[in-house]
Amino acid sequence: MKKYTKWRNLMIVLMVIVVGLLAYMIWAHDWVSVVLLVLISGLFSAVFIGFWHNLKKRGLQTEFDISRILGRDAKDALQVGDVGILTYNDEFVVTWASDFFREHGIDIVNKKVTSWIENIRELFDEDVDSVIGKYEHHVYEVIKKEDAQVLYARDITELYKLRKHQKQNEVVAALMQLDNYVEYQSYENEDVIAKINTHLRTPLVTWAKDHRMLVRRIRSDRIFVLFNREILDQIRHENFTILQIIKDEAAKIDVSITLSVAIAYGTDDFEELNTMLNELMELAQSRGGDQAAIQCAGHRVHYIGGNSETSSQRSKVRVRIMAQSIQEAIKESGRVFIVGHVNSDYDCMGAALSMSNWCRALHRNAFIVLQDVPRDHQLQDTMDHYKQAIGERHRFVTVQEAMEMIDPKNDLVIMVDHGVPMISSSKPFIDRMERIVVIDHHRRNEHFVVHPLITYVESQASSTCELIVELIQSIPNHIPIFEAEATIMYLGLLVDTNRFKMHTSARTFETAATLRIWGANANFAEKALCENIGDFRLRTELVSQGEMFFDHFIIAAIEDKELDRTMMSQVSDSLLKIKGCQASFTIARTKADPNCVAVSARSDGTFNVQKIMEKMHGGGHFAAAALERKDTTVGAIKDELLKCLKEDLQKS
Repeated sequence: MKKYTKWRNLMIVLMVIVVGLLAYMIWAHDWVSVVLLVLISGLFSAVFIGFWHNLKKRGLQTEFDISRILGRDAKDALQVGDVGILTYNDEFVVTWASDFFREHGIDIVNKKVTSWIENIRELFDEDVDSVIGKYEHHVYEVIKKEDAQVLYARDITELYKLRKHQKQNEVVAALMQLDNYVEYQSYENEDVIAKINTHLRTPLVTWAKDHRMLVRRIRSDRIFVLFNREILDQIRHENFTILQIIKDEAAKIDVSITLSVAIAYGTDDFEELNTMLNELMELAQSRGGDQAAIQCAGHRVHYIGGNSETSSQRSKVRVRIMAQSIQEAIKESGRVFIVGHVNSDYDCMGAALSMSNWCRALHRNAFIVLQDVPRDHQLQDTMDHYKQAIGERHRFVTVQEAMEMIDPKNDLVIMVDHGVPMISSSKPFIDRMERIVVIDHHRRNEHFVVHPLITYVESQASSTCELIVELIQSIPNHIPIFEAEATIMYLGLLVDTNRFKMHTSARTFETAATLRIWGANANFAEKALCENIGDFRLRTELVSQGEMFFDHFIIAAIEDKELDRTMMSQVSDSLLKIKGCQASFTIARTKADPNCVAVSARSDGTFNVQKIMEKMHGGGHFAAAALERKDTTVGAIKDELLKCLKEDLQKS
C-alpha cells in the first residue's frame, strides 16, 4: 500500500487548491463557477475515495503482473493443477491471491503472509525452498518462487494422511532379552526358575500383547517381537516402562536380572533388519544391559534406560573361550601391534604391557604403538622409574614406524582399553587392518571399530587390566608377568576404581590379589599416586569452584586454567565426596591442546554419567565418562551439559 500513498497525498494537495479557488470565487461573487467547481471536485473525490476504500479492503488486482512474471501458459497450467498463487510486497503483505484461496475459504489478501500459516516465515528467514503447514484441518505445501515475490500453494491433505498412515504402519522388529537369565537357569533350582518365569517372563509377554505386538519366544531368555511405528512412538513416549517393571519385579524376588531391548526399523530389507537387531542387541548387552537400543536404518543409535549397572555376565567358561580365541589369533599372525588410546593412562599402559608379554611368550614380535603418544604425567613418572626393565622386554614404536612395518592382511592389531578408532593411537591405519582384536571395559557405542576379528567388551569389569588378568589365568601355558608390568596393572585397578571405592566386584579384588602374587609393588603404587603440594593446593582451589545444580549434581567450570586429565578426574572424584552429590562434572581447557575443552564426569553409582556424555558425543561407562571437543568454550559446554541433565531429569 505504501507505493500508492503518494496519490493520496496528491489528492489532499488538490483539495487544498480547490478550497482556495472556491474561496476566491466566492469573494469575486462568481457563483456559477463555484457550483461547477463543487460538482466536479465532489464527483472526483467520491470516485477517489471509493477506489481507495476498495484498495484497502481487497488489495490491487494484479492479474497482468502474475501473467508477466509466470507467463500466461504457466499460469493456466497451475490453475488446472489446483495450485494456488499469491503475491506479496516488501512488508510480506499479500497483494493478490488466485481463486484457489477463495475456494478453500482462505481470506488472505491485504494481510500478512504469516497470518495464514505460521511457519511460512521459514521461507524468508531460513535457506529453505518449501514448507508444510496446517490451516483449518487442511495441510498445505507452500513453495517460494526464486527471485520473485510469489508463493505457490497446494493442498496435500490426502497425500499427508497417506504418508502418515504408511509411516505409522511401517514394520518395526525387536529382540527382548532377560540379562543373566541363562546363568540362573544353569545354576539355580527349579523353584527359583519358576519364580523368574512368573515374575519376569510373564509380565514381559503380557506387556507386549497389551501393546498389540506379535510375540514369539525364540529361546528361554529371548523373545522376538513385531509391531509398527505407531506402537513404537507410543512406548517411546512412555519411556519404555517395561525396563523399570522388570527391574522392580526382579528386586522383589532378589535376582539380578534386567531387560535388554534391540529395536530396528526404516528398511524393507528383512536381512538388513536381522543384522541390525543382532548388532543392536550386542550393543545393549556390552553397555551393561537394562536399556533399549533403537535404530532407524542409516541413522545413529538412540538409547533409553541404562540406569543401573548389572552384575557381571562373564562366566569362567566365556573367559576361557575368549582366552583361547585371542591366543589362536596371536599364533596365526605375523606380527602383533598393540594400540591404546591417546592420553594414555595406567589401565591402558598396563593392558598393553601384559598383552606384549603374552605375545612374547608365544614367540611373536609385538610392538606397542604408544611411543610419543600423549600420556598421563603420573604414568610417565612410573614409566621413567621402570624404564630399564620395560625397555629390555618391550618395544615401543611411533605411529609412523608402525605404518611402515604393518601388513594389513597378516598382522594383528590389538586395541586395549578402547574400541573407537577416533581416539586410538592407531587411527591413521586402523581402517586398513583386516585382523583386529578389541579388549575393553567401556560401554560400546555406534562409533565402535568395524568388523573386528574378536571383541571382548565387558562393561561390568572395573578395568581392562582385570579382564586381561582373567584371560591370562585361563590359558594353559605360562605368561610371565614381572614387577613393572604387575605394578602398572595394579595402578590401573587403583585409578579406575578410585582406590577400590567404585565399580568393584569380588573379581576386582581377586585380580588385585593375583597381581600382588605376580609381584605388584603396592607401596610404590601408593606413592606413585601421591600428589605434590602444588597439585593439592590447585585441586582444593578447583573444588571450591564447584556449584550444585538440580540438588544432586555438582559442576566445576574452570574458565581461567588449562588442566590435564588426571587433575580433572581428581577434582571430579573430590566433588563426588560432597554430601548429596550423585554425579560431578569438571569442565576445563586441556593442557595438551588449549583449543580443546574436556569434561570429566563421575558418578556414585546411582546415576549414569555415560548417557549424559554420549548425548554430548563423548563416552565412557556408567560411573566414569568423559568428552573432548575442539573450537568451543567452557561456558558453552556447561550450558549444554545443564540442558542434557535437565532433559534427563524430566524423562525420569
